[in-house]
Amino acid sequence: MKKFILVFTIIVVILISSCKKESPSQPGNDEQPILGWQKTNGLGAFTVTGLTKLGNNIFAGTSSWGVYCSTDGGQNWVPRSVGLTDTLVRAITSNDSILFVGTEGHGIYRSTNNGITWEKTNNGMGNHRILSLTSLKNYVFAGTYNNALYRSTDNGLNWQWASNGIYSSSIRSLTTSDSGIFVGAENGGVYRSTDLGVTWNSVSIPNEIGWISAVIVNKSTILASSDIFPNVFRSTNLGLTWKDSDSGMSAPGVYAFSNYQGVTFAGCTWGFFYSTDDGISWTQATQGFDDMTLYALEVNDEYIFAGGFNKGILRRRLSEFVTRTHINK
Repeated sequence: MKKFILVFTIIVVILISSCKKESPSQPGNDEQPILGWQKTNGLGAFTVTGLTKLGNNIFAGTSSWGVYCSTDGGQNWVPRSVGLTDTLVRAITSNDSILFVGTEGHGIYRSTNNGITWEKTNNGMGNHRILSLTSLKNYVFAGTYNNALYRSTDNGLNWQWASNGIYSSSIRSLTTSDSGIFVGAENGGVYRSTDLGVTWNSVSIPNEIGWISAVIVNKSTILASSDIFPNVFRSTNLGLTWKDSDSGMSAPGVYAFSNYQGVTFAGCTWGFFYSTDDGISWTQATQGFDDMTLYALEVNDEYIFAGGFNKGILRRRLSEFVTRTHINK
């Protein structure tokens, strides 16, 4: 009888141990991911000035070391700067198959092979200092310092000055949406084009708030911010009227906006904020890093990536901000 009890006890212990080992893979019992911002590898203490996606890869522009690429969801980064003779990258963007970078003193470079090699492409533009870039199909737009806006209709091969209606010489932010193309310029200047940059109409904020360093558009709602004031300005009628929209935003100014499934992200002088009500109110979320100036944000289906001053790139799971139901849509 004692022998039977001992054998039965051993069997029970084995079964319990087996269940414990298998339980994390069972539905509803997934191991919880580490929360907060996580440092990624390969960029050290570099200053990151821009982020963009191309296919499954993510690309980062840096202030001194050219372009870096991640092929594993942002965990590791490797240099991709062959042919890039100006490695101070001010802006980066992509369309369906081509990467574009804007540099400090040599205009635009483009890559047609995932950043493996780069070629200078300034025909019609010259070696201007590029502050911002955006693209829409085969159209590319470049905001410059003191030379306003340039447009390419052939994927960056040729450029034309395209500032008809823009009364600012420096363009720090650019974005595209279904509502048109939007420019953020000096002294609260926001401009909109509905004809692919042929003409522009002012939808400016009626206050002189400094340079518009970041702008994002979601349907008829525009969010715009200066880099020297804490204010975020919001328009729900494509710029006809504006209101302050910075409740909870304690940082001076926004350098980068991004959006995913109705959640808006903002990279600021003092870190990271997000809004779940289209920019009406904001919540700070800097768990994992100290106060950090963020210049660039990008989102894929799993992570939000943030790049800034002397900190390389950090990433954080989208599931901390967006419900899994939304992510899986």
